Amino acid sequence: MKYSEVQQAIKNSAASDWIFSDERGAYTYKGDVNLRIERSEVDCDRDCFEGEEWAERHPDKKAYRVTYTVYYGQSYLEDHLLVSVDGHRATLPLPKAGSTEVPPDAYHFASLVDQHNTLDEYMDRARLVIASKG
Repeated sequence: MKYSEVQQAIKNSAASDWIFSDERGAYTYKGDVNLRIERSEVDCDRDCFEGEEWAERHPDKKAYRVTYTVYYGQSYLEDHLLVSVDGHRATLPLPKAGSTEVPPDAYHFASLVDQHNTLDEYMDRARLVIASKG
């Protein structure tokens, strides 16, 4: 599979197209089991988003970065930085610097790894919006 085909597969997939192992922090694409996403350990040693209003609009105000890495077979392809909020009850896409707008592709990726089905609720709570594509 070419890199552009991997990107298209991710873009066109839904959360139900992935097999998830919480213990491993791994997602395997049902359409091609060589395509996978691996969640890194959450950096809980420090609050990476202190002072960011959108990240602190939750009962637990601490927010931590978490990296999701896309692999095809043994090949590294790309990283996606997301934000774990409210005691790890939700994982949000990172908004554009200095705004509350989230790129559409970042929102879609976050929806793929949203195991608690809380993405939209927490986007609303954080007052994050999906940026228009135009």
